[in-house]
Amino acid sequence: MSFRSTLWFLAKLAFAVAVVWWLLNKVDAAEVWSLVRAARFSPVAFGVVIGVLMIALAAWRWMKLLGVFGISLPWRQLFCINWVGQFFMMFLPGPSGDDLTRMLYISRLAKGRVGLACSTVLVDRCIGLASVFILALFCLPVQWQLLASNAQTQWLAIVVLIGAIGVAGAGVLFLLGSRDDSALVRRLLHLLPAGKVRTTLDDSWSLLRANKLVLCQVFGAALLTQLLNCGAFYCAGLAVGVTASFAAWSSFVPVVLAANILPITLAGLGVREYLLVLFLGVVAGTAPEQALAASAIAFGMMLFVSLAGGGVYLFFRVKAPS
Repeated sequence: MSFRSTLWFLAKLAFAVAVVWWLLNKVDAAEVWSLVRAARFSPVAFGVVIGVLMIALAAWRWMKLLGVFGISLPWRQLFCINWVGQFFMMFLPGPSGDDLTRMLYISRLAKGRVGLACSTVLVDRCIGLASVFILALFCLPVQWQLLASNAQTQWLAIVVLIGAIGVAGAGVLFLLGSRDDSALVRRLLHLLPAGKVRTTLDDSWSLLRANKLVLCQVFGAALLTQLLNCGAFYCAGLAVGVTASFAAWSSFVPVVLAANILPITLAGLGVREYLLVLFLGVVAGTAPEQALAASAIAFGMMLFVSLAGGGVYLFFRVKAPS
């Protein structure tokens, strides 16, 4: 890891620690720890199962995208690669996260088509981010009256909704547009220097436009993944006695997920805690101690699933197609 990467990692770590420390000084830390220790096991276990299901669904999405590019790989291999990616995303700083891990594996499985195979990782990431905003577009209005009662939650919701409207508009243009409508994209691509990168992006764009139905299926799976994410947070809340409904959680978890896109912390630490305290307090009247305990449980579930990905890494061996 370079010196600059090390500094950036330390800055993100310092930000996460500072936010968590500030929050713990605002609440009864002993009460938070007591709630975490007394957490119910069954919701936590179910949340872990949801975490594994999300990885399985992500592997299916990736398999479908690879199929668009004419690359056929078994779901089981992609499932293991995605799980290993979760481990590296959680535990290694710098660029050694989920996307790079998947690119490294797929480059060994799709020799001769490495550029196109790696581009599926980027496409999948974009679809996943878009699904967060679209879920927010449908769920935020459900609790708008409560969200609008607090200036912070209102403005956060407005920012995410603006992004969601932009994403929805881009999606409609992509689905309804003809080949001629993609001229702008092609002109932008041709601003890049001639070479493998431009050729790969050009080929990828053509294949994506020719397989809109598959992309809709992948997007539907991504939307389901985000709903499962809301379910995991809901389970974390149940474990520590948060009585907010699933609909209430779904109204603000997309905002939390969207905020985690910003590369200012590690694994969402600090950002997640602050937003859960804020939104649960407004939407469900939850005490800050309970909200922090729910966040700790959610992080613990994610940590457990990621650690299991480390076990997969130890035993999983890539088998190139014959």
